[in-house]
Amino acid sequence: MVTTYRYRKRSPIGGLAADISAEADTSGSAPQRAVQIDSKVWLELPDTPLHWLDAAWMTYGLSLHAKILHTLHPQGLTVKVHRFSFPLSDYVAEVAAFAMEGWVREAFDLTAARIAVEYDAAGSGYVFSWGDSTPFSDRTSGIFVRHTR
Repeated sequence: MVTTYRYRKRSPIGGLAADISAEADTSGSAPQRAVQIDSKVWLELPDTPLHWLDAAWMTYGLSLHAKILHTLHPQGLTVKVHRFSFPLSDYVAEVAAFAMEGWVREAFDLTAARIAVEYDAAGSGYVFSWGDSTPFSDRTSGIFVRHTR
């Protein structure tokens, strides 16, 4: 069943918003076209065009719950996104992670991931906190990597 999660974060400059409509396929069948998030956890993106940053942050949002989802559905799980929408005035790509995390949390009755966003008035922008995780970092390879600016 397709369900919709509406992410909203108010701020002095308006806020952040995105809607995601998706469904979970727990049949264990191998998806024809999807992004592998974990062993048998997959993300199928919508048929409509999607910016690569939105897709990347959406996969990150799903990865925050991938281990528990694999435990709950060892046969395999594909999250099929049917629609992702947002107002251009209240959006930055990182919001896709929050929308996906919220959808997964509600769909599977999970505890919220330790991620947050706050508006920083002094810096006139948003500050994202990713808890214990590092976006797009593969700590399972065993190879040390470091990112610099």
